Amino acid sequence: MSAFDKVVGYETIKNELLQICDMIRNREIYEKMGARLPQGVLLYGDPGLGKTLIAKSFIEESGLKSFVLRRDKGNDFVAGITEIFREAKENAPSIVFLDDMDKFANQDRNHRDAEEYVAVQAGIDEVKGCNVFILATANAIWKLPDSLVRSGRFDRKIEVKCPTDKDADKIVRYYLSGKKIADSIDMDDLSKMISYTSCAELETILNEAAISAAHARKSVIETEDLIGAVLKMQYGSGDNSVKKNRKI
Repeated sequence: MSAFDKVVGYETIKNELLQICDMIRNREIYEKMGARLPQGVLLYGDPGLGKTLIAKSFIEESGLKSFVLRRDKGNDFVAGITEIFREAKENAPSIVFLDDMDKFANQDRNHRDAEEYVAVQAGIDEVKGCNVFILATANAIWKLPDSLVRSGRFDRKIEVKCPTDKDADKIVRYYLSGKKIADSIDMDDLSKMISYTSCAELETILNEAAISAAHARKSVIETEDLIGAVLKMQYGSGDNSVKKNRKI
């Protein structure tokens, strides 16, 4: 069993991260080949695609102690950044997980020298060579300074995209588990019919279909429920009124 089993789809990304976990656990094998562990990994992409779940699975699979940093409303966030890196260094081997790193500073692309990002860069440089792995997620990578995301600080930048093809089919089936659907519904057709920008949006669409079917007192989710949910969630249309033939 792998910690990545909880992540549906994303096989290419999971395989890449499993390789890094293998390097963490068996570093001497790679060092004999002259290979070094990548300095850090940045997972980036649109919101709702499961970047944080993938990152947490990576941490679990690695077996290392982790130090997690997220933006809070406190006034000492910069000091908190410095403290996290200090603790990770003292407890090496370890992982520093910078979740939603693009939210660390409220800056646009013309003002990316915010002290929060300067503190992160200084922290990464401070723990270099100290057996501390850097892991981060971001929605809008363009908000981050080029100097922060360059190779040497983040050697691997992995884009997490909306699933397609086999991955999309796996995710649709996953979110349908526990739901009663009509035998007449073809899973391949269903995967093609529902376009979505995130796993969260897909989950919402399928849940709306289940709500529609239950509200009409049906025994299973039918095609019309799925179509109605797609129209409602993606096009803002659909009839939300109670169907006349609803069984009471």
